[in-house]
Amino acid sequence: MKNKTDVIYIHPQKRIVSQKRKYLYLTFTGLFFLLVGLVSESPAANWKGLSVILTSPSNLLTDYLALGGFGSAFINVGILTLLSVLLAYRHQVMLNGPMFASILTVTGFSFFGKNLYNSISIILGVYCYARFVHKPFSQYIMIGLFGSALSPVVSYITFGMDFPFVWGILLGNLAGVIIGLLLPPLAAQTLTFHRGFTLYNIGFTSGLLAMAFTGILRLFSYTIEEHSLTSTEYHYPLMCILLTFFCLTAVCGFCFNSYRLTGLRDIFETSGKLTTDFIANSGIGATLINMGLVGLLLSSYVLIIGGKLNGPVIGAILSAFGFSAFGSHVRNSFPILIGIYLASLLGTFHELTSTGMLVAAAFGTGLAPISGFYGSIYGVLAGFLHIALVHNVSSLHGGLNLYNSGFSTGFVAGILVPILDNFTAIRKEKRHLGKRIIKKNH
Repeated sequence: MKNKTDVIYIHPQKRIVSQKRKYLYLTFTGLFFLLVGLVSESPAANWKGLSVILTSPSNLLTDYLALGGFGSAFINVGILTLLSVLLAYRHQVMLNGPMFASILTVTGFSFFGKNLYNSISIILGVYCYARFVHKPFSQYIMIGLFGSALSPVVSYITFGMDFPFVWGILLGNLAGVIIGLLLPPLAAQTLTFHRGFTLYNIGFTSGLLAMAFTGILRLFSYTIEEHSLTSTEYHYPLMCILLTFFCLTAVCGFCFNSYRLTGLRDIFETSGKLTTDFIANSGIGATLINMGLVGLLLSSYVLIIGGKLNGPVIGAILSAFGFSAFGSHVRNSFPILIGIYLASLLGTFHELTSTGMLVAAAFGTGLAPISGFYGSIYGVLAGFLHIALVHNVSSLHGGLNLYNSGFSTGFVAGILVPILDNFTAIRKEKRHLGKRIIKKNH
């Protein structure tokens, strides 16, 4: 009886400690970016910048660093991250790899498209869906956080379509609620299309919804112009902030992991196919070390090829960094980057170091499961094909889906995976037949 009592007591205690560490890290992330924003500029400048951010159409690519200023952009990031953590804590969500990815995706996209105004109604729509199906909202919070990929729809209707102010607010938020209602059932179905070989399932789902919404607007002669506003003057401070944050993440993981690298090898040996939860499999310590390494890898890629950091680029890196708790690691991401680099080098449509190319490169690691499952050569092929598609699919949604690369990776996986399955199955069948012939001859 004593042994049973000990087991029952110790296991919950470990679980509680683990959850506290996870919430502690995510809270630190929000406070880190919030503090950077608060100390960067005066309160008056930050308030003015936040007002501009909240009232912008926010479709791709709207760099909040260029739009509202350095301090206000970081404050927007910090506030949305902390509110996402608070939402999860308020509903007693057990933090795991997918939840880490969803919260850190909010962190990343808060640099270029998400703000407090345009995210609320989508999350409210997901909440209404949970009530409609009589299930706890905690089961759908992750979809709500990922689903704010479509937040530019709310801002664009409110501030970009010349509606009277009140009508703009009503119609914009109504569209957000409808999006939130539609996302959960659609996300469950789109998973079968790419079979878990892109990490950005909600990004692909959001792209389909945005494509339909954009088509309806164009049907009634509304034109949605793709937007491009990026900063150029903050490269060096962003580099220092980003590298510091990733190093702190790795050090934090090392401390949580009792100053060992235990579990990291297990992460590197997984394919990363959905759903691979590194936190559940290897613990929060090893996961944070992996996250820090992936963040440094993506930052190094940008710096080595001579790219410049700005809002969209740092946002893409931070979002991909979040998915390194949920499928991507250095080993399965590196071949994707090689394929992306080759396509960027050979292609003539965009410059290698352009913001669009750098954003696509960071998000291309969403195809890491293809590399992990089928092999590095096919990972290179997936990265190459991603660059071929990503700059063409944006016209389908007019920039109203922030996860343009998630939309692209869904198509890449949907095209490649059936072909690779068939090809590898034929190879295995030939190998098996060859062994049978050899055995028969002997």
